[in-house]
Amino acid sequence: MKQYDLRTNSWIHIGTMSGRRLQFGVAVVDNKLYVVGGRDGLKTLNTVECFNPVTKTWVVMPPMSTHRHGLGVATLEGPMYAVGGHDGWSYLNTVERWDPDGRQWNYVASMSTPRSTVGVVALNNRLYAIGGRDGSSCLKSMEFFDPHTNKWSLCAPMSKRRGGVGVATHNGYLYVVGGHDAPAPNHCSRLSDCVER
Repeated sequence: MKQYDLRTNSWIHIGTMSGRRLQFGVAVVDNKLYVVGGRDGLKTLNTVECFNPVTKTWVVMPPMSTHRHGLGVATLEGPMYAVGGHDGWSYLNTVERWDPDGRQWNYVASMSTPRSTVGVVALNNRLYAIGGRDGSSCLKSMEFFDPHTNKWSLCAPMSKRRGGVGVATHNGYLYVVGGHDAPAPNHCSRLSDCVER
């Protein structure tokens, strides 16, 4: 792993995870960086690693219950959520929540639709799952999770079907950037330059 230093405009090697991975999720909980799920090139992972930037050490954390790659990860009101993804056989609508105090993963309500390569972000005390792929096509639908009711609800859809989107929030708005529109078996997708708010 590398860290960018703004003061020196340089990259510094600060540590190595226990294994290689791609299509994983990442989030910060209690000032520590968590790397969640993904693939190691051969199989889908349920493993979780935590990087402490003060001690510059990696620690293997308790694994998720489900192996997931192409998942979305975000924090909401303290806990971290692992949303959707693909387990190597199926597109997933299940969601797991990491309890930092209890140091364990628990399932919460499932989304209405399976989503892999999903964009996930927290805004206004809700967790949003945007776009992704359901196994047959990319999605333009969006849904939000309310942790106080443990329910997902559909929102207004995007104007285009997109998987692999970038998502961010700013000044109370949710932004969705780029992505692709390929059906699941087609890797020759059209890339999107679309930005929606």
